Amino acid sequence: MSFKDTFTKDDQKEGLLGYDDTAFYYFFSSVLVTVAVPWTCSVIYNFLFPGQAQVEKDFPTKSKSGSRYHYCQSSQMVDKIEKARQHAKRISAGSSLTMGIKVLLLAGIWLTIYLIHLHIGDAKEIKRFDPFEILEVSPGSSATEVKKAYRQLSLKYHPDKNPDDPLAASRFMQITKAHNALTDETAKANYEKYGNPDGPQTSKVGIGLPRFLLEKENHLMILCLFFFLLLFVVPMAFICYYQRTKNYAANGVMIETLQFMGYYINEATRLKNCPELLAASAESRGMSLRPSDNAEMKSLGSQVVEHKKRQFSAPIIIKNNFLLLGHMQRLHHLMSEDLRADLDEMLRHSQKITQAMIEIACMREWFFTAQAMIEFRRSLIQALDVKSSQLLQIPHFNEEILKHCLKGKNATSTLLDYLQKDRDQRKGLTTMTPDQVADVEAFTAHVSNMELEAKTEVEDENEIVVGDIATVTCQLTRKNLQEGEAMGPVHAPFFPEPKFEEWWIFLVEGAPNTRIMGFERIRDTDRVVEAKLRFQVSRPGKHSLTVHALCDSYVGIDQKVDLNFVVKTEEEVKREIFVHPEDEDLDLQPTLFQQFMGELGGDDESEEEEDDDKKSKNKVEKLSDGKQQKAESDNEDDKKERAEECVSVCEFCVNPEI
Repeated sequence: MSFKDTFTKDDQKEGLLGYDDTAFYYFFSSVLVTVAVPWTCSVIYNFLFPGQAQVEKDFPTKSKSGSRYHYCQSSQMVDKIEKARQHAKRISAGSSLTMGIKVLLLAGIWLTIYLIHLHIGDAKEIKRFDPFEILEVSPGSSATEVKKAYRQLSLKYHPDKNPDDPLAASRFMQITKAHNALTDETAKANYEKYGNPDGPQTSKVGIGLPRFLLEKENHLMILCLFFFLLLFVVPMAFICYYQRTKNYAANGVMIETLQFMGYYINEATRLKNCPELLAASAESRGMSLRPSDNAEMKSLGSQVVEHKKRQFSAPIIIKNNFLLLGHMQRLHHLMSEDLRADLDEMLRHSQKITQAMIEIACMREWFFTAQAMIEFRRSLIQALDVKSSQLLQIPHFNEEILKHCLKGKNATSTLLDYLQKDRDQRKGLTTMTPDQVADVEAFTAHVSNMELEAKTEVEDENEIVVGDIATVTCQLTRKNLQEGEAMGPVHAPFFPEPKFEEWWIFLVEGAPNTRIMGFERIRDTDRVVEAKLRFQVSRPGKHSLTVHALCDSYVGIDQKVDLNFVVKTEEEVKREIFVHPEDEDLDLQPTLFQQFMGELGGDDESEEEEDDDKKSKNKVEKLSDGKQQKAESDNEDDKKERAEECVSVCEFCVNPEI
């Protein structure tokens, strides 16, 4: 019989009773199960459907608002999604070593959980004091049966009869306590109330940590381990994280790139300047040069058309600039696999960098510069050169088809014009195969047919007055979508990543200033989107503003609305200020400061009143004292006069001759 089966008070053993390893096993196994279950599900899912998680991340089915994404059904985009799926599968299959390591780790975790479960199953819990179990009687036994069992067991386990059994004494003590708990009234009351015939006992709560942490011989090792973790591992992890992230801003762009763009972008920067700026960014300059690049770049360099004189002469910048120009001029067939990989890497960086370029122009209120940055962004997405036709965004369109579209009846030169025409009026389809025509139809059905509405107002007012904060409410409606649909990734077969369209809303002053008064970036892909731009009205009279809605993914579908309104002066418009009765009542109530000052004033007044009362009381007391003294003096005079009269009378009585 162990100590856990006895109820004696041994301080040395009782101190370890609260630190049972079983609690730690329960806690540790719970943590392992929490980690192992979702990890196992993820590994099984990736094994059964390799690459599916990455595909669902890049090409989701529903938006954040729950709308169903509308995907372009052209053969080029379908092939792009299929290639992305196959690429994800190859990456998943190529990482068999990683998968094997994950499986081994999971097997080790589950084996540990199983061994802990076996250990917990064999562990004995601390025995609860049960007098019926100790006396070996049923819970409903009578007092006679309890006494009978006590006599039998006490005779059996009495220490005098078992001198060679060291556990007989503890067993006899248990039997005695059990008998008292069921027969003695005080012990029975203690047992019913506290669960022990001796009354309330000291309870100790253990911590879910292994017992070896409390052993003295392990203290030095534990101290060294904590010293290593807290003073070396944690600081080194922070230092490594800081060294990796200190060169990047909050938007994910390198700080050196932001400084470079802020210096070189000016009000005269246009689309032709942007490829070289992107090629000279810190992200692009960080790419490596290979010895084979010179030979591979010759064929591309001979075909690329440069639109401006070179500003930078570093070899890596020249290479990157040629790759970007080759992409915009659709010379991908002249690029090797290595050059195409370098181009794709730059295009992936371009999203964050061009975003920063647009924001720099917006913060400096340069509308035409911001417009040029957006044009460069969508030129990279659609692979269009500076002077390329907008119609080249349509699948299977080339220079010969463009010449046909620009001539004759129903000629068109812009993408928006082409989208608004009926199917029978669209040119360039006669020489195409049915599959190619289907791709064109899928493209025209997918491109956003955006409608822009805007109005200027001052909230809760009928007139606009100088000094007001005016609000321009812009509503964008994608007329080609149904209710519950959202716009999926744009048609961009030359861009390496899926791209969801964004719209930039600009509120611009009329000519000649063209200053940006407000801007908003819209990333929502739902059917109806709303944005609000606010500005302060500074002068009276007529105002002419323009709202521009620029798409960052397609060329030629931008929208704009002119706003004309009249601003009046404060003298021309008399506004009645409505004050709610409850607010008026609040104005009548004293403020906290007034209440505080009032209490202080009340104290001063009360003190003054007390002083006045004291003074008046003193005066009254003085007057009463004077009157009393005067009355006493008058009484004394009367007494003297009466005494004199009495004396004279007495003398008359004594001497009758008088």
